[in-house]
Amino acid sequence: MTVDQFGAITAVSHSRSPRIKGLLWAANLTGIDITIPEQPFWTEGDLETFRSGNKSQITKGSALAWLGHLNALRWFLSTSHETALIIEDDVDWNIALRKLQIQRAESAFSSVMFSPISSSPHARRRSDPNSWSSSRGWELLWLGHCGDKASPEHITSHPHLIYNDNTVPSKDHLDYVTSTFLNNLHVPEHSRMVHRSYWPLCTFAYAVTRASAQRILSTYGSEVATAYDVALLEACRDHDWSCYTITPELFHHIEAPSEIANVDAGAQENKEGLAVTKVPATHNIGCGARGQDMWVEVDDWRGRRWMVEMVRSGHCFVHGT
Repeated sequence: MTVDQFGAITAVSHSRSPRIKGLLWAANLTGIDITIPEQPFWTEGDLETFRSGNKSQITKGSALAWLGHLNALRWFLSTSHETALIIEDDVDWNIALRKLQIQRAESAFSSVMFSPISSSPHARRRSDPNSWSSSRGWELLWLGHCGDKASPEHITSHPHLIYNDNTVPSKDHLDYVTSTFLNNLHVPEHSRMVHRSYWPLCTFAYAVTRASAQRILSTYGSEVATAYDVALLEACRDHDWSCYTITPELFHHIEAPSEIANVDAGAQENKEGLAVTKVPATHNIGCGARGQDMWVEVDDWRGRRWMVEMVRSGHCFVHGT
């Protein structure tokens, strides 16, 4: 993925995260450039100031997540980029993301931005090649999430589009929430939908514009009463921000311990990062770049070169996809 799609792809992470190795290896496999902005080492004083300044009752783990996301947004605004895709460092994506999925998703999103209410997978598309690399007409775009609790009535009362994507796993390989959502809307197999967000859960991967990044900082940067992903959910659901979701998602978190939960439980970090470089297949993704059979040890440069060549030519080594 290049700046033709988003100005930057930015990961919320830090130098001590055991997830960085797996994240950067997946990016290398699939030809995606990811920037990890330097994040301060947040002290207990920083956390206390952040939480007490707004009388928040959020946990330490949630406060750290807030500070990480806000740091990524501030970094984005320090650049000249018009848009950015913010990802969490435990996300996975299909090996076809750059070559196939992102172009299909952008074309469908462009159609929704220009078209009247429609749901046909064969709808005539009026495409703006810069639909999300520009900042017109949208504020938040969910590419990675854990579902949207929107009703069929909500979806069909707003512009939306079903589009074919043969990289989508069959419905019996999607999680229950996603397959139920698709079935309720009569979405055929191996298809996605672009729709207005209503109740977008989780912030695995979301795109912002300069205006929306500044709006998040000014609206929530000093008034925090809930988790970061819940705050953005409420912005879309309750405050009429211009938000859109792609379902099934293009990014989903790997099966690994939650860093927020670990922090809140006082658990020690996994210094070696083994548990987050060798992970099982990821929900809803299909051939995920972070699958355990995709991992090659850092010092095996021949094996790494071979794996990059294989994956970029379309070979999948994830069992059961």
